[in-house]
Amino acid sequence: MTDLIRRLAARVRLLLFPPGREPLPYLEPRWVQPPLIPLPPHRSPYGLDTPLDVTAVRAVRPYVEAA
Repeated sequence: MTDLIRRLAARVRLLLFPPGREPLPYLEPRWVQPPLIPLPPHRSPYGLDTPLDVTAVRAVRPYVEAA
């Protein structure tokens, strides 16, 4: 039972590539460029054009109401 993996690999190699037959040539993978998707329009990271209505939002932190 010594070299069981090596003997098993040799048998599998004989099944895949019988003697007298050359192995298939290595083909490089062809990269397919994904289609270009347009980016969304730029939006300012500092907020919206109109200010937020503070009374419409419930306070999450209780110490904000206490101040």
